Amino acid sequence: MHSKFFITGSALAILVSSAAFAGDAEWFPPDPPSSAASGECYARVRIEPQYDAFAEQVTTQDSYERYDVAPPRLREEIREYVSREAGVRYVVHEPVYNTVTETVQVRPAYSEYVVQPAVHDTVTETIMVREPRQVWRRGYEPGASMTRYDSETGEIWCLVEEAGEYRTVTRNVIVSPASIDEIHHPAEFSTITRDVLVQAASVEEIPIDPRYDSYAIQVVDQPASVDSHLIPAGTETVTRYTLRSEERWEWRLMDCDDIDLPGHNPPMSTNIPAVAANQPPAPGSSTYLYGTDMPAGDQTYSEEMPVAQASYSSSSYSVRRRN
Repeated sequence: MHSKFFITGSALAILVSSAAFAGDAEWFPPDPPSSAASGECYARVRIEPQYDAFAEQVTTQDSYERYDVAPPRLREEIREYVSREAGVRYVVHEPVYNTVTETVQVRPAYSEYVVQPAVHDTVTETIMVREPRQVWRRGYEPGASMTRYDSETGEIWCLVEEAGEYRTVTRNVIVSPASIDEIHHPAEFSTITRDVLVQAASVEEIPIDPRYDSYAIQVVDQPASVDSHLIPAGTETVTRYTLRSEERWEWRLMDCDDIDLPGHNPPMSTNIPAVAANQPPAPGSSTYLYGTDMPAGDQTYSEEMPVAQASYSSSSYSVRRRN
């Protein structure tokens, strides 16, 4: 059956829109490999970007020192004193006494320690775990009632910035450290009274026995003490990502029998491989980096998305075959 090649307006529109994309980014060229042979077809394949993950330690709580105090221990003691001195009473003349008031210490001065606890605060921080990047996204024409993508309608691609990924981390920080306040307690005193001899008796001496009394006081049996304990800092492991290889496009050799070309009889050859969709290129096949004449090497391919676009090296136009 005879075949005829013809150029359609849609094919020309695809070539013009591809050339416009080439002006925006050098890594997105419009042309297939110029070293392709006559009758060969190539598919444009998108290679996803690759990331490396690594772990990082972040501090969630600072170390601080905690204090424990023991209050002082007091002991009560009884002290005796002479409330009236000994004397002699005479039959003729009575002795003369005078009342004296004295101040005695019933509790000594001492110090007490009080711990003022540390003041903590929770701080929230946002860290970036994956950097923003620029990717190509398929665009849409405003106002269109339906959308169809093929060699007649063409396609629109836009270079947009994809936002990075962030993570919120909270940690406990010390606003003010713990402190110790020393409280001083003054000594306490009490008033006592006693009779003292002013004038002794005469003539007949009658001895007068002294009088004794007692009062209670408090003494420090064990002073106050302070013990300190160190609280260690707290950490947390966060996973972060770095870009290892950016997104790129490749041209891959495909079987022209799988493409609908108007009036085209493909050469009788069984050596043309099938479309390499979502697969790495077969050993020995002609695979080129997109828009260059440089063959692609042995690489590990991630998620690959072939684009419905075919070209022939014998002509700079895209064609369709009609049965």
